[in-house]
Amino acid sequence: MKYALSFIIILLFYSSVFSQYTEVINSNRPGSSQGAFAVGRNVLQFELGVNFSDLSHKNLNFSYIKEMQLNYTIRYGLMMEKLEIILNGTYNQNKSVNNLLSEKGSEIKTQFLNSQSLGAKYLIFDPYKNEKWHSLSLTSWKKNNSLRWVDLIPAVSVYAGVNYVPEDAYFYNDPFTEIKKTTSYETNENTVSFKGSIITQNHFLKKWVLVNNFIFDRIGTENITINNITTLTHNFNNPIWSSMIEHELIQNDIYADNLVKVGLAYLFNKSYQFDLSLGTNFKDSPNNLFIRAGVSTRLDWHRDYPPVDKELKKKQKSDKKLLKKNKKSEKKSVKESNKNQKKTKKEERKSQKRSKRKNK
Repeated sequence: MKYALSFIIILLFYSSVFSQYTEVINSNRPGSSQGAFAVGRNVLQFELGVNFSDLSHKNLNFSYIKEMQLNYTIRYGLMMEKLEIILNGTYNQNKSVNNLLSEKGSEIKTQFLNSQSLGAKYLIFDPYKNEKWHSLSLTSWKKNNSLRWVDLIPAVSVYAGVNYVPEDAYFYNDPFTEIKKTTSYETNENTVSFKGSIITQNHFLKKWVLVNNFIFDRIGTENITINNITTLTHNFNNPIWSSMIEHELIQNDIYADNLVKVGLAYLFNKSYQFDLSLGTNFKDSPNNLFIRAGVSTRLDWHRDYPPVDKELKKKQKSDKKLLKKNKKSEKKSVKESNKNQKKTKKEERKSQKRSKRKNK
């Protein structure tokens, strides 16, 4: 019974690992990182959420912000399994108090479109396609459930995109952009800039996934932001539940931060996932405590296409070429035969004419 169960698990694992598209939704939520794999060709996926944050800033006389942020990510698998287009952005409704003007500042309500981005992600290396590294044993349960050196080789993707930062948005991700205006802390940012990232993803022991994002943001501005996000996800014995822990490091001369997050995700069905997470940072300029909730869903128009057998395709091409050559030779042969027949008939007619003349 144990080996029969192992065999079923192995087959399910094999089918999920060796393909981009998955039968159930594969969301990046509740974390902030991107996974290396695309959603699959002709799959349109929505990842929506709301964040509630409580921020205060020691260097700004403990001015504070109560932030409600709506965020969205739209992903579409375009043309091939390895490529996806990604559109994401945020919209804010904030209540803020500016204590720089007075000890007890009045509360100001603002709502604005925050930063938006559009980009593309492409999988450039997938180690799970290598059957020598990730071959599955039908007889050894231990071999299929132990950590191996090849598990340290990650899948790798690259991302390139463009940012749009409206006039009222956070500059360089700084929530206190508005409060800092007209002070010595005031900052500005280009409306349009570029971003790029390298994404790695490892799978361990079937239940653990490690994702790393190395992000270069605000390319083309005076202050390039370097982000590093590391996310560790664990699937429970009941596979509809999963947990994650994440560390995000933001490095920039204008705004830097160090965030830790934990979260849970619940798979409602193959096309819906719900999530909840919370997090904080480790400083008081600003201090940030937040909770997030979200939902992910998809419209699945994916179709399975049989893998291309390169050797078979090469043989078919060679056979087609040979057939064409044979047809050409046959046509030439028929043409020569017809020509010879005509020549022979002509010679026969001449011979008959000569015979008749002699008989006369």
